[in-house]
Amino acid sequence: MLAAGAVLVANAKRLRSAGDDRLVRRILAAVLVGNEVGSWGVAVVQGRWGLPCQLCDLAVFLMAWALLGRRRLVGEIAVLWGLAGSVQAVLTPDLSEGFPSYAWVQFFLGHCAVVLSAVYLVARGRVHLTSASVWRVWLVSNVYVVIAGLLNWQLGTNFGYLARKPAHPSLLDALGRWPWYIVGVEGIALALFFCCVGFARLVDRWARA
Repeated sequence: MLAAGAVLVANAKRLRSAGDDRLVRRILAAVLVGNEVGSWGVAVVQGRWGLPCQLCDLAVFLMAWALLGRRRLVGEIAVLWGLAGSVQAVLTPDLSEGFPSYAWVQFFLGHCAVVLSAVYLVARGRVHLTSASVWRVWLVSNVYVVIAGLLNWQLGTNFGYLARKPAHPSLLDALGRWPWYIVGVEGIALALFFCCVGFARLVDRWARA
């Protein structure tokens, strides 16, 4: 993933001067949606299907939407959630099965595809992030927190890891007990969003150099 992302950034100038990229974006969107929907089918067969309301689940469809359209807010949410959220998921996966299980492959394929799609959109120049983008996406993220919190309360779920920490080691372990780690996540998310904006600006400068 790192190597592919580095290649995209290194070739940002060529990407922006290239012709129509609809085929590339459609393929990426198809991979994202196909991988996610396919996992639902497997889950149903195994009798363990649940609501796809984790932040990363929503990021998949928002990223597909961003790849196929040009809604500014959708692109901002998809890229910031993809870079800040899916990268964390890849670094600290909450998985009970290892390679080469289907769950392992599906998890890493989906999350890595979201991250690389986010880098592609930035490198291609289809999504431009600003400081205002951070506050818009942070506000949307908090709307998600409220909705996910209500669902967790009513259904006993753990969307957004708002009800309890992941079963496997993660950054949340360093942020204290519930509910204080949620406050820590708010600050970290804001900081990561600004880091993503800095990354996007560096890519823009590189592409224009």
